[in-house]
Amino acid sequence: MDLFYFREVKSRKVIRTVFFLFFIFQLNAEAQTTAGRLTAMNGEKIGFYQYLPPGYNNDTTTKYPMIIFLHGIGEKGNGLEPAMKQLNCCGIPKFIVMGYDMRFTWNGKTEGFVVIYPQLASRYTTWQNYYVDEMIRFGKSHLRIDTNRIFLTGLSLGGGASWVYASASVNNGKKLAGIVPVVSPCFLTNGCNVANAKLPVLTVHAVDDTIANPACNVNTIQAVIDCGAEVRPNTIQYVNGGHFVWVKRAYDPSYRYNNPTVYEWMLAQNRSFKPNKKPIVKVSGNITIPAGRGTTVLDASASVDPDGKIVRFIWTKISGPSSGMLTHELDSRANLKELLYPGVYTYEVRVIDDRAEWSSARMKVTVLAGTALK
Repeated sequence: MDLFYFREVKSRKVIRTVFFLFFIFQLNAEAQTTAGRLTAMNGEKIGFYQYLPPGYNNDTTTKYPMIIFLHGIGEKGNGLEPAMKQLNCCGIPKFIVMGYDMRFTWNGKTEGFVVIYPQLASRYTTWQNYYVDEMIRFGKSHLRIDTNRIFLTGLSLGGGASWVYASASVNNGKKLAGIVPVVSPCFLTNGCNVANAKLPVLTVHAVDDTIANPACNVNTIQAVIDCGAEVRPNTIQYVNGGHFVWVKRAYDPSYRYNNPTVYEWMLAQNRSFKPNKKPIVKVSGNITIPAGRGTTVLDASASVDPDGKIVRFIWTKISGPSSGMLTHELDSRANLKELLYPGVYTYEVRVIDDRAEWSSARMKVTVLAGTALK
């Protein structure tokens, strides 16, 4: 059994106990990242980083949602510094190093995530499930986490590992509140285990991925659905961006690429919740207007959520002539003006419920040929 040493750079105090070695390497706005090392139940050593959000050390009663992040093939190492610093290159660790405090607001409540990210030993070609088991065990034993809100995510090799762990057994799936596999290869082992665990899933992929075939994402989701999943997987699938959509898009904390973000989706999940029913989108129907009119309204106000409430509407233009200005695009009724040119304009509305799941529908606005507005 390893000796445990904890050193906080600010205080320079050393405390001895068991299991792992921590070094503070970042202390910013009450948030802190530490490097640790533990001995797994099978005797293997695991090096990892742990991030605690602002306020964690000041409030001794609040329990936090926890994310376990698994890196890609390029960041393997010996679990010791400086090799572990490679983990900061990509995904969630990169955004933490950039200064994001991992606090997000969903449905009126702001919360911070505890994040743990281990380093896979170089001798392994793929992630081993015991890494995830040990991170869960560590979180439950040493951190103040909400055990109903433990999430597993990873990119590329780590995305595949998210599927491998969750699909290995129903018991594994039930340990988690959700998984977010990003650009995953075809690593699913048993979709029925995911379905039977009633495990929420959000995948991220790109149609033009030439490293992890996008068919992997489609077929994996279908395998879960074919097992009669009461909780149907969600997916964000980009038209372009290739395998490297994880560089910026997948884990970006803003709305530049995803709305809701993957973090909002996580905050909306909880093992104690019943399976969610996605919102039902109802739009007013396709519209035809004369060229001289130039304005109309896109209406999705009749949309409903069967088991909760609708929290967000998002209107976007999909195709059509270059003219047209969309306003109130975050309301149930969006306004269109300056439709200057004849043609077919297509718009999509995404209706998001309080579980951060969504349904979409499209409307077409046909502007008849005639005298265009000047």
